[in-house]
Amino acid sequence: LHTLVENAVRHGIDPSEAGGTIEVGAQRAAGGGVRLWVADGGRGIDETHASGTGLANLRQRLQATFGAAVALELHALQPQGVRAEIMLPAP
Repeated sequence: LHTLVENAVRHGIDPSEAGGTIEVGAQRAAGGGVRLWVADGGRGIDETHASGTGLANLRQRLQATFGAAVALELHALQPQGVRAEIMLPAP
């Protein structure tokens, strides 16, 4: 989650002149897995840029630890912001 919070601050909140909020949460998912998230109310996703090194490294670490069943997704929030979600499989 540390990488996702850093990204929310650096790419979402810092560039926004209005500032914003960051929410960190967790929830048991259907089937016994866990959904973790970091959401920010910053400037949102820039569709013209690919995921950076931090997210690529995080995906690799998650897959090395939890296997192919883990997922990391980014979702645009309305009216602005991003929600990054990690879905961990059931043990």
